[in-house]
Amino acid sequence: MFMTVRRPLAFSAAAIAILAVAGCASDDATSAATPFTQALATNYTDLANQAASVPTPDSDLNFLEETAVFVSNPFGLFGDDGTSSSSNDLLVQAFTSKAELAAQGEEPAPEPAPADPGAQSIHDRLVRAVAAGKDRFADQAARAQADYDCWILDSSVASMAAAAAACKGSLDRSLIALENSARPAPPPTSFPVAPIAPPPPVAAAPMAPPPAENTVYFDFNSWTLTAENLTVITNVINTARTGGQSRITVVGHTDTSGAPDYNQRLSVRRANVVVEALIDMGARRAAIEASGVGENDLAVQTPDGTKEAKNRRAVIGLQP
Repeated sequence: MFMTVRRPLAFSAAAIAILAVAGCASDDATSAATPFTQALATNYTDLANQAASVPTPDSDLNFLEETAVFVSNPFGLFGDDGTSSSSNDLLVQAFTSKAELAAQGEEPAPEPAPADPGAQSIHDRLVRAVAAGKDRFADQAARAQADYDCWILDSSVASMAAAAAACKGSLDRSLIALENSARPAPPPTSFPVAPIAPPPPVAAAPMAPPPAENTVYFDFNSWTLTAENLTVITNVINTARTGGQSRITVVGHTDTSGAPDYNQRLSVRRANVVVEALIDMGARRAAIEASGVGENDLAVQTPDGTKEAKNRRAVIGLQP
């Protein structure tokens, strides 16, 4: 059975370190920073916080449930227990070092690929795409590099296996988006093209009002998004775009099994992983309001200590 060490302040340690570097940086270092390095610093700081926030299982869980808490952590965001193994400490240090370099205007190199042709191919694609797009698409380039490093480094720590898989899934999307953005436009044709007559106007069908809310459901003691969850979130994004909604609310929930304070933290993690997916799909962070209510607002009323799938959810609402 693995050992964990309680570190109540681990969640904010990386952020404090980056603030200290930024506060002490010279004017020359600050002026040397680029939109790309600034975005890298933000992404690596988030990754350091994620590695530091792997939750400590509640003492009333058995060994199998305890292992599930420590391992099934796809994004590991916004935890407030601050627990980790020594391997997690090394992850925090690695991401913090990269964030500090980027905050000073330097560009930390992506991690070397392991001895795997597939990983090496992805590494080479990333290096080419970042070089081609970092000046024009700084945020996309930084996100792709951070997703790659998260995948490589988290894969080396057993407790972060699920987080590594989630980062690989995010990399699959962010790298393709960066490659498409940075790809040069095709040259103009050298011969005249006859104009195409527009199609006759078609009366638009009346648009149905958007749904007031959408719900994604989670497995027991988990905040992993499934393919079905991502379909629901994609529909939310499409509905917001076509319906003109400008604000999104996300509220995380749990069932009544487990301790109330643990359920409160779990509900926040469920809300925040939905927020990250919405942002990946194009939503603005400033337009999203996220919260968790633990077991206080049940979809299905149950006694305390009851596992109920319909209560393990995050509710997404669209506002004008």
